[in-house]
Amino acid sequence: MPSEKEYIALEDILSKTSITKYIETNWSSLRKVGSNHITLCPFHDDKKPSLSISEEKGLYHCFSCKAGGNLITFVKEFKNISSGEAIKDICNFFDIKFEYKGLSVKDNTKKVSQLIKLNSIIAKLYNKVLIEGKSSKMAIEYLKERGFSKKDIIDNEIGLAPESWDFLVKFIDQKNLNQGYSEEIGLIKKKEINNSYFDFFRNRIIFPIKNRQGSIIAFAGRSLNNDEPKYLNSKESQIFSKRRILYGTNKFSLLKGKKPKFVYIVEGYTDVLMMNKIGINNVVASMGTSLTNEHANEISKLSDKVVLIFDSDEAGLNASFKSIDPLFANGIDVYKLSLPDSFDPCDFIKTNGKSAFIDILKHVQPIMDSYIEYLKIQYLEKNKALNSIINEFLSKLIYISDVFKKDIIINNFCSTFSITKTQIEKKMNSLNSSNLNIDKKIKTDFNLSPIEIALKVFVENTKSRDPNLLKEIEGLAKPQILKIIHIIKKDLNSEPAKILTMLDDESSKYFSNILFASTEFDFEMSDNIINECILKTRLDSLKEIKRKINMKLSNAKGLSSDDEKTLLLELNNIIKEEKKIKS
Repeated sequence: MPSEKEYIALEDILSKTSITKYIETNWSSLRKVGSNHITLCPFHDDKKPSLSISEEKGLYHCFSCKAGGNLITFVKEFKNISSGEAIKDICNFFDIKFEYKGLSVKDNTKKVSQLIKLNSIIAKLYNKVLIEGKSSKMAIEYLKERGFSKKDIIDNEIGLAPESWDFLVKFIDQKNLNQGYSEEIGLIKKKEINNSYFDFFRNRIIFPIKNRQGSIIAFAGRSLNNDEPKYLNSKESQIFSKRRILYGTNKFSLLKGKKPKFVYIVEGYTDVLMMNKIGINNVVASMGTSLTNEHANEISKLSDKVVLIFDSDEAGLNASFKSIDPLFANGIDVYKLSLPDSFDPCDFIKTNGKSAFIDILKHVQPIMDSYIEYLKIQYLEKNKALNSIINEFLSKLIYISDVFKKDIIINNFCSTFSITKTQIEKKMNSLNSSNLNIDKKIKTDFNLSPIEIALKVFVENTKSRDPNLLKEIEGLAKPQILKIIHIIKKDLNSEPAKILTMLDDESSKYFSNILFASTEFDFEMSDNIINECILKTRLDSLKEIKRKINMKLSNAKGLSSDDEKTLLLELNNIIKEEKKIKS
């Protein structure tokens, strides 16, 4: 039970806590390395400790999946709760009395809930239109042809957006739903001429996109009359990001906590639904975008092996091989399955049945075997240079950390192209080591720009913060830094951990990257360091402008005499400005 202490303010909470004590008690034991502690990261399938915790700063950062923030952020993400609930949890753990009136922590839980509820209402409407609507015949026939029954439509909440510009606009108005939220999540769009609204999805079969918890966070619309694009997704929003969300993850709950041997990755929504229909729930689709590092990180939480089942055409092959980098980088073994006769999974199952599909799933091959065969065709049939082939091969190989697996793949490549292993090893050694070592690649994420160093020095020197210097940093900063500066300006004495509390998730991670970058400096010299960084940023900016002008001047044939004179004058002014800054 909390003791009878005085109530304290929000900004004082973190100063009364120990981030290392909380993480060690609630997650895993810590090991001290230098001034920080390390442990396994709870936010991805961590094989070796990659989570670094700074007790002094009250911050944590994962060098692998890039999770980071203060104790409030950790509890929020670790327990999947809101910021307010995280604060209560922390106060209970450390026996802190805190009055929750006027809680000023950025907490969008209520809004997120309202956005998801709005999507749920619209999904029911679209589903009703498909099942009961007079204009749904073409959509029903398409789905039937793909192998889906009325029960499948109901179970998966598939819907239809009718061929109307204002069907949804009128519904939202009649039901008094939030018009601003409807525009924010891409259900409707505003006309430029008269500020009225129109429906975003029109004459499209609607597939609800759900998160792991089964909540509808977006929609995908499939064209019924060959309009381009064939598939249209909801716009990016607070609840939906294509580079993070995979279609089909909601069905993994049916595995009841059992980790699948593979995660199958397919191209289409109907591929996922058809595999679900025959009882395969460990399948996802990336919704028309290339597989990202965020996707791969999400997959690594589900399994350490994937099977890619993409189309066998050139586009499908390229998509498969592009997926190698993020998957290997996240420690995932990658296999590939090619279906016969240009089938996709949906068509194959409909034509050949469940048993035939289950049987063909047994014939997967390691992706690098397939990639080497692909490179062989590029070399023999498309006359691609061997040196280029080797470079492409090595660009994938760098992500494989298992030395035995890497050795087998190298032997296969050497055998296929009749070259010696020594040649490959020599080529590997000649390449820039920073491009070959994934650990070094992670470290390069922390190479701060001069303006980021200036911000870091300013923030960490809490005893001497010159508002004039902050103003100069602000004048040169990019949008991500401007968000942070906006918070700092409200209270120049804010500790880094408190600033993190006031930022949104994306900005919080970016700021923790800056704070965890390894830089040592003398606090007494902080103003000088900041000024040097500001000068370097200005010079770099001028250098970039000079480069562009010189490129234009090098193409003098396409310039008029007046244009050339103007550019030369600009160049002269920039050179003068450079001299002025340097003096």
